[in-house]
Amino acid sequence: MKILYAAAEISPFARLTNNADMLRFLPASLQDKGFEIRILLPKYGSIHDRRNRLHEVIRLAGIEVEVDGNVESMRIKVASIPNAKLQVYFLDNDTFFKRKGMFKDPKTEAYYPDNLQRLIFYNKGVLETVKKLGWQPDIIHCHDWAAGFIPVYMKTVYANEAIFKDTKVIYNLHSPANEGVFDLENLPVMRLPEDIDQTKISAEGKIDFLRAGLNFSDHVVTGNDIRSELDGLFTELGIESTKIQGAPQDVSSKFADFYRTIKPEN
Repeated sequence: MKILYAAAEISPFARLTNNADMLRFLPASLQDKGFEIRILLPKYGSIHDRRNRLHEVIRLAGIEVEVDGNVESMRIKVASIPNAKLQVYFLDNDTFFKRKGMFKDPKTEAYYPDNLQRLIFYNKGVLETVKKLGWQPDIIHCHDWAAGFIPVYMKTVYANEAIFKDTKVIYNLHSPANEGVFDLENLPVMRLPEDIDQTKISAEGKIDFLRAGLNFSDHVVTGNDIRSELDGLFTELGIESTKIQGAPQDVSSKFADFYRTIKPEN
């Protein structure tokens, strides 16, 4: 079974929260169980090419991503997780991800003013990379707010792409944090279909990446740092989430079973 992981953090390359460690262990352990795993991560400027032994994947050259009417080129680089036979693909673009900070300026702690465009580039870039790979995932496993619009784009803009026609999407919240909130006046930047139900991707006049991910994914999973903080939102949206929590090895075994439930193997 082919599983694509989309996350904004994974140890040792990039850390937003302690969940970066779980996201380093989980896919590696699942690959050991026989799953075919790919991981896609933004190539932040803080990720040193030489130190982390990144190299460009020439056969994936030429990928382009449209962001707010502008076409941005993307380089794909790859590196292995230390002590694991698992590769991470990095989406590299100088316009959006050359800077040292992830989503905040390290000097001021202020959010970058173009974070929406950066997130659009990453969320669409994940799907464009899958197309270029020609690797049809059985499941796309999206993690936390930064990957919230991958389910939206897959079910709308990319709905007619044959490579995604049998793909299921899991939206996995590891914590209730949500930094993907932007003024609704920026909605045209996202280049979504005009008939999209805005209530599914926004609330209180704000584009909301977490809400969007919840509404457009096929399955919602909550991790260790989620207690009852999102119960009200789940009730409002009519979502029944699945708790997959515990020690890393327990979580790995639970996800293996969960994947097989979602996509039974022939």
